[in-house]
Amino acid sequence: MAATAQNIFLTKKEKLKCITCGKRIPKGKSYVAESEGHKGTCFSCSPFVGYVMLPPGNAAMTRRSKKHSTLCAIVLAWNQRRKRFERQGQLVEESAIEKARLECEKDQAARDVKNKKAAIVREIKDREYKIEFAKAIRRRYPNCPRDREFDIAKHACEKYSGRVGRTANAKQFDAKMIDLAVEAHIRHAETDYDTRFGQGKGKREIRSEVKYDINHILKKWSGRIG
Repeated sequence: MAATAQNIFLTKKEKLKCITCGKRIPKGKSYVAESEGHKGTCFSCSPFVGYVMLPPGNAAMTRRSKKHSTLCAIVLAWNQRRKRFERQGQLVEESAIEKARLECEKDQAARDVKNKKAAIVREIKDREYKIEFAKAIRRRYPNCPRDREFDIAKHACEKYSGRVGRTANAKQFDAKMIDLAVEAHIRHAETDYDTRFGQGKGKREIRSEVKYDINHILKKWSGRIG
């Protein structure tokens, strides 16, 4: 079994030095550290020289190659748009990848059947999740146009939207979560927000300009005004 995976960050900082050789680590190059805030070593001074990069996307290969490798390094790169480090893959021994590949070939059929069943279950749960969220929207905004709650729930629950936590209890949606989802829908569907871009104005300014209309509609849909 491999040791605990070590992080390798593709740094976004300009001034980093290797604690082993003392050389500067250029922006965008690898450095090995416990976390972004910790001091680390350059890749050349790390124990991962000669290891092979395994891209993400195959959970079985990722899990098994890590199991067979003496060491494992998780490669993380900074996503400027999302303001966070994101996984790019892992570094493991080449022999570990080959062992993992052979294991995966042996039970591929069984895993395909299991994955299909799991996909069906996820689809059912996802559909139920969206229905429950739509009901929560309708309860909080009873004057929302007919069936609009389903459109809001569908878009708010999209993966990576960042509006609705996928692990939340579907029957206990937070009020702020609902408000943000409805506000986002109103911004795009009930105002001219999207048409205001390209006129020399930034997103913050445009959002400020349509804020009054959004708040008015929110109050109307919630029943606070007639």
